[in-house]
Amino acid sequence: MTLRSRAGTLAIAGGALYVCSAPCALAWDKDGHEAIGMTAMSALELNATAEVKHLMGGRDAVDIAAWAHKVNKKHPWTIGLHFQAQSGLKCKGGAELSCPDNKCLVKALKYFYGRLIHKDLVSISWPEGMKLTDDADCVKYLINLIGDLHQPMHLGLAADEMGRNLTVMFRGKKSSLYDFWDRELTQLTIQGSPGFWWGGWTHVKRSHVEYHRDGENWKRDGVVSFDKWAEESAKYLCDNVYTNPISGRKLEEGLVNGVFRIDENLYELWQREMLSKMLVAGARVAIVLNAVLHNRDAGQALHSGSAIQDLEDEPDSMTPQVAHLGRQGDSAHAQDKLACRGSYEPWNLRDSRADLPPGHAHVAGQRCGDQGEQSQAPGRRKRYVTLGTL
Repeated sequence: MTLRSRAGTLAIAGGALYVCSAPCALAWDKDGHEAIGMTAMSALELNATAEVKHLMGGRDAVDIAAWAHKVNKKHPWTIGLHFQAQSGLKCKGGAELSCPDNKCLVKALKYFYGRLIHKDLVSISWPEGMKLTDDADCVKYLINLIGDLHQPMHLGLAADEMGRNLTVMFRGKKSSLYDFWDRELTQLTIQGSPGFWWGGWTHVKRSHVEYHRDGENWKRDGVVSFDKWAEESAKYLCDNVYTNPISGRKLEEGLVNGVFRIDENLYELWQREMLSKMLVAGARVAIVLNAVLHNRDAGQALHSGSAIQDLEDEPDSMTPQVAHLGRQGDSAHAQDKLACRGSYEPWNLRDSRADLPPGHAHVAGQRCGDQGEQSQAPGRRKRYVTLGTL
């Protein structure tokens, strides 16, 4: 279920103050954030994996994928940290991104990263009475916000409320352009190809070229990478969302009675891009978390716990969670890890082996990378094999 703020909530994003007449969707839906978390866990170094699980009381990047949106519900002013709107009336990419009072997506990423490495990179004034002092909270925010950075509508035009005021229709169902990217693409993929979605595609090996390139770039550029990733998303938005990449026409030019109709070709193109962006987002989460540990001074341990308490449906973060058999380091995983090597060819949603995406060999009756624990939802598994165990 996508977490949304209540109707009427005031939200600030990129300098635009707007009132959500309907519940405000926030970034990829829970399934999308979980996919990003799975990819991130597959790319974390072993010491980073252990550190993340320690911070989260036995949980991981998948379990807390939507944590920041629960914070939004309790503290609505934090909604602005998930967005960085373009201030102009026409989409111009990164050149038009604005951030008043540093309460926006890129500045928030630099703030939380700086907190973790004990460097004052950005100053953000927190409201009186709200504390954010624990390393675990900063890590949770990084995981969530890096995912948000790759949902292109989070860098949309303030003039149309980042696509909320643009109506689209696909297969007879209307939604806003924002909601289509936020939720509909994910849910349509799950409904149409459940075997693919739950079949272990969320592994960094599927974006290994980008992962290694981005890792080298981070070593050179550091937090400037956040700006570059934002510019990348904003440019994609202008060239491939606000502009129909198939026809080359602006979406507004294709409106019929105020509605833009999405055809199957455009849907499939956007769907592939969504999956790619989730993989890249997860890989970049891992790059940043790995860098946190590399850039801390010796002896500076990360502190578990949370300064933000009483979130809806949030278990006590101080209560240790015991990982189920089959997560990191169990004997079956160690025996099967070599079989998980091999070709990670691009996915094909129309592959006849719908329950087994290309590039995933059976291992002792399981899918490669499917040694994960059962999640709360029936039939869903966390599936990741860390690079450190390959």
